[in-house]
Amino acid sequence: MTTVYFVRHAESDHTKGNETTRPLTEKGEKDCRLVTEFLKDKNIDVLVSSPFKRAVDTLFDFSEASGLSIETMEDFRERENEWFPDESDFWCFAQKQWADFTYTLSGGECLQEVQDRNVAALKGLLLRYPGKNIVIGTHGTALSTIIHYYNSAYGFSEFEKMVHHMPWIVKMTFEGTACAELQTIDVFSSLVNDAVGEWKTLIAPLNQCKAYYFSVIFARYQNKWLYCRHKERNTYETAGGHIEKGETPIEAARRELFEETGAISYDIVPAFDYSTQSSVAFSHGQVFFANIHELGALPESEMAEVKLFDSIPDTTTYPGIMPVLYKRLQGWLNVQSSKDELWDVYDENRTRKGYTHRRGDPLPANDFHLVVFAWIINRKGEALITKRSPNKGYPNMWECTGGSAVAGDDSLTAVVREVKEETGLSVLPEKGTCIFSLQRDDCFADVWLFRQDFPIEEVVLQEGETCDAKWVSLPELREIISKGEFVTGFAGLNEKLCEMMQELMP
Repeated sequence: MTTVYFVRHAESDHTKGNETTRPLTEKGEKDCRLVTEFLKDKNIDVLVSSPFKRAVDTLFDFSEASGLSIETMEDFRERENEWFPDESDFWCFAQKQWADFTYTLSGGECLQEVQDRNVAALKGLLLRYPGKNIVIGTHGTALSTIIHYYNSAYGFSEFEKMVHHMPWIVKMTFEGTACAELQTIDVFSSLVNDAVGEWKTLIAPLNQCKAYYFSVIFARYQNKWLYCRHKERNTYETAGGHIEKGETPIEAARRELFEETGAISYDIVPAFDYSTQSSVAFSHGQVFFANIHELGALPESEMAEVKLFDSIPDTTTYPGIMPVLYKRLQGWLNVQSSKDELWDVYDENRTRKGYTHRRGDPLPANDFHLVVFAWIINRKGEALITKRSPNKGYPNMWECTGGSAVAGDDSLTAVVREVKEETGLSVLPEKGTCIFSLQRDDCFADVWLFRQDFPIEEVVLQEGETCDAKWVSLPELREIISKGEFVTGFAGLNEKLCEMMQELMP
């Protein structure tokens, strides 16, 4: 990992000098000590700066304290522009530039040119000093174009908020020239990710992010989920943490799993990538699934205890991240048992496109597959539900029978097959009715009703698929759903099913 600290210059005196020679104000000179204080324990190896005086002077105090000389690089200079006699003229111009990266005035630079030379200079440094800690003295617009290059959500509104932050530090972590993490730092309050706005957790296919800062491990032990509690918190979290220098994501995952849970013997595999993002910060990580065979004593670490849960804990340390990752992991686990299964691919009008898709691969945008659900209702108005095996996604939760149609299946053929595979029961096609259909981002779902009576003893539980089955009345089904013990994967489907059963009651 290579770490770069971009230091936007301290306050400068616009009444003296020109763009290249403008000095710092008295306040700016004092604020440089905040930069030195922040950098003093960061084990900095290299000091680089724009050649403009205000950028060099902002690093001078740290240069003196650390004994490192400052190398100036012309390509890290600020945007070349016309002079604006009125501040409102500048903001009008800046907004136009952020709306169109090729826009500029005669004699000036467009943002695309500023970004191209700054990013090229940065990548050159990353190749020259791999694994080092680098400081770059820079400017507001130049730095903003670098942030925008790695995080396209950063735009004019973020630039506008940043302008009065002087000095301002942005930390970026790289694997090669790929950025794994970006943080903004307010040296006046020691806050990381100041003014981050709304955070989002995004899921990506395995190895898509290319660079990683975190490893996260969802671990199962004795058919339950294993979570940790930090000594300073009363919330629970998965094992995981920062990837240390020289580690691969899976090496970090193995280390964190032992340090934070005491796991001695286990199987572990990577599942998918994720990214937490705001407009001015992001970090990439990789999620792993571990099946623990032997758990030893908890090593001396920041963790106070480990605890087993049936699902995700009610109180989590990272409530904006963990539920998203947990839900995605359930889908990933579902795929593992039959990831080579082939689906017919449909368009948005539910017309077959004439080719198939392997279940274990990401489904391209605007491609759909077919999913079926089967509800078997007996003459008492009870519904047959089954419990998912502990090794599946959404383990030990109740559901109706269902699954994906394989290549060649129509909807009815698929639902009859799924019932047979998951329960051993043979529903009669002539007893089936498709009562409604749903559509979501990647599939169509048909819900089928079969009015047939089967003794519960005839249900054959399928190893690796189901571990229990029972008939339930409508009140019993509502209670299971209200407790969060029933899964469908489709928003609003539970409520619709309850309404349907109400109508079907004898």
